[in-house]
Amino acid sequence: MSPRLRADVLLSVSGAVIAIVLVVASLLVQPALFIIVVAGAVLVYLAAFHPKAFALTGVSAIILSNVLQQVVGPLASNIDEAVIALAVIAFTTRRLVTERRIVILPGTIWFLLFFVFGVLSGVALHVPYSLMLQSLILIAKGLLFAFALAQLRWTDRDFRVLLWAGVVAIGVIAVTGLANLAFPDVWRGIVGGTITHLGGVTALQGLFQHPAAFGRFTAVLAVAALAYACVVRTSLGNAILLGVTVVLTTLTLEVKSIVGLLAALGILTLRYGRPILIVVALCFGPFAIALIVPPLIALVGDAVQMYIIEDSARSTMTWGSLAVATAYFPFGAGFGRFGSFPAGVNYSPEYYNLGFDHVYGLGPGEKGMFLNDTQWPAIIGESGWLGAAAFAVGILCVLVSLLRRSSPTESVLAHWVRITGVGWLVLLVIESAAAPVFVSAPSFPFVFAVAGIVASLRSAARDEQLATGLVPPRVLAPQRLPRSTARQRAATIG
Repeated sequence: MSPRLRADVLLSVSGAVIAIVLVVASLLVQPALFIIVVAGAVLVYLAAFHPKAFALTGVSAIILSNVLQQVVGPLASNIDEAVIALAVIAFTTRRLVTERRIVILPGTIWFLLFFVFGVLSGVALHVPYSLMLQSLILIAKGLLFAFALAQLRWTDRDFRVLLWAGVVAIGVIAVTGLANLAFPDVWRGIVGGTITHLGGVTALQGLFQHPAAFGRFTAVLAVAALAYACVVRTSLGNAILLGVTVVLTTLTLEVKSIVGLLAALGILTLRYGRPILIVVALCFGPFAIALIVPPLIALVGDAVQMYIIEDSARSTMTWGSLAVATAYFPFGAGFGRFGSFPAGVNYSPEYYNLGFDHVYGLGPGEKGMFLNDTQWPAIIGESGWLGAAAFAVGILCVLVSLLRRSSPTESVLAHWVRITGVGWLVLLVIESAAAPVFVSAPSFPFVFAVAGIVASLRSAARDEQLATGLVPPRVLAPQRLPRSTARQRAATIG
């Protein structure tokens, strides 16, 4: 037996023994751990040898992270962080080994500046490092996922897979939404969560425990369907998919999701819509407005009254973040001290200082149901005015990147992915006014994922231009001559 074959056999036997020990131990300690071990092994294999399959699996795991927690238990509570960490390690290692360089995301400098301000704020106010790290990971995981996806090379074949994955997702949510609507009590007994009603209509929650999560997911799929109609082609099937997702989003009765979806659909139609879409909008728009606007005005009016005019938890958090950022200028309260999930779990001293312990929904322990129910108060309160401004500029850089063509020969499917990202960014920025969409599932991976894919496409186009010698001369850095040589050449010319 050759030394190489002997080593392979030894490694295989050792791996089999370790796997058997882990499986037996997991079955003895906790049966759910067996699922975690097997799933972890499969994910590691996919990340190493089939990275794009792992990326799709990872997105699915992030979207369904709350569902997995209900099935597996607390062991799956950090599934999204684990998937993202594995993607960053595997994809970056693969890129460094094969190409010896990495792809940088748009707005990286600004996002890093935001993190610096958040950390410096925490250090200045002596926030425990473990608490800062928890909040830092929470706000950074979307960007880390985008960075991981940017290290892969994406093709039209991959985009076709994503397209069909979206079609399947719409089919699944349509079935679950219909079952939820037909049998709300039975469905709640299976999925959990709470049932809300408005005028005898049950707010849909689908596979999720709350209608807000279901509404964000259906809105994301609706934007992708409209972008396909605007950029690729219109068809009856796509119109049905778009109609189904819009109706499902409306039936969640979530104002922020409905308003964000309408804004995103309107912007995409006006900017990228084909003539047929504009004609359809003009023909059926008045009927849709007559049907949707009255109840929508009532929903929005109630939301404005509750969250802005009245002394609500969300408005209190917003004004509190402004007060904290002003008091600690140029810093904030530090990561883990305001508006984030760790700040609520550990009940930040800032909340006591602001009297939040006496406000409904903002108290310690189980009384703090609304402590992390917003997005920008956490960004402003923890990193300060300058840190929040840096984060906002980073988001703007992502938008600019999505608006620009990835290459002069950009394919129609790559164009679809990019414009879908524009719609998603509009949708989530609007929703971020009343929900932590940049850190919570199922919404946070989408915009960041598209930003990473577009960065990869732009890097690949750049490589192709370098290989074919089509790079504009202004991009190449001029070489400086030694001073003595420059003088000699000037004298010669003179």
